[in-house]
Amino acid sequence: MNQSMLAGLLAGLVVCFPASAGPARGYQTYGPFTATSATMQDPGDVSFPSYSGGVPLRSVRLTMRHHISYAFRLENQEPIVWWGEAPYGYPSIYSFPWFRTEAGGVIQSGVPSWTISLCTVPTLGPYDGIIDFAGPAGMQRTVTWNQCAQPDYWTTTVQVIDQPWALAPFQDADGTVELSINPMTWLQKDVPTMVPTEGSLAGGVDWFAWDVIVDRVEYNP
Repeated sequence: MNQSMLAGLLAGLVVCFPASAGPARGYQTYGPFTATSATMQDPGDVSFPSYSGGVPLRSVRLTMRHHISYAFRLENQEPIVWWGEAPYGYPSIYSFPWFRTEAGGVIQSGVPSWTISLCTVPTLGPYDGIIDFAGPAGMQRTVTWNQCAQPDYWTTTVQVIDQPWALAPFQDADGTVELSINPMTWLQKDVPTMVPTEGSLAGGVDWFAWDVIVDRVEYNP
C-alpha cells in the first residue's frame, strides 16, 4: 500500500469516528465555598458564581458537607420520674436548614433535617421547686460533635437539580448566586408519646448551628 492510499484511509477514519466524550459546551464547575455558621437566631450565607454558559442550563449538581452542633437546657416540672418510663419516651431536638435565594425562594440543597433523640441524657428527677436547669431535675448541655448521630465530623450530600423553575436562581444576571441558610429548630415534646403534659419540661434549645461547605457546584448544559 503506497503512502497516498494510507493517508486517505486515515483521513476517512478521522471523519467517521466521533470525538471522545467530554464535558459539554458551556459546562462549568466551581468550589469549594464555606458558608458562615448558621443558627435560627443568626442565619448564615454562602455565595458562588452563577451559570454563564452560552447554552441553556439543564441541571445543577451540588456536593455539600455539613456539621451540626447544639446546646439545650431542660428542667423536669413533674413531681415524678417519667423520663423514658412507659408510656413516655424521650424528647428530641429537630432542626432543618432552608437554603433561601435572594428573591426569597428555596432551593433543593439535599441537606437533610436532623432529629436528635435525648435518650442518652441522664434521667431527670422529680421537680425540686426551682427552675435552674441544674441539680437532679435539670441539666444544661453543649454538644460540639455528637459522634453517635454523626460518626464522621462532616456529612456529605449530593443533590441534582433539573426542574426549570428550580434552575432559575443559578442563572442570576449579576453573576453571583447568594444563598441564605435559615435553620428551623425546636424541642419536640409530643404528648403523650414523649412527655406527660405540654408543661412537663421547662427550657428548650438554646442554639443549633449548621456549618456548611459547598464543595462543588457543577453546571451541566
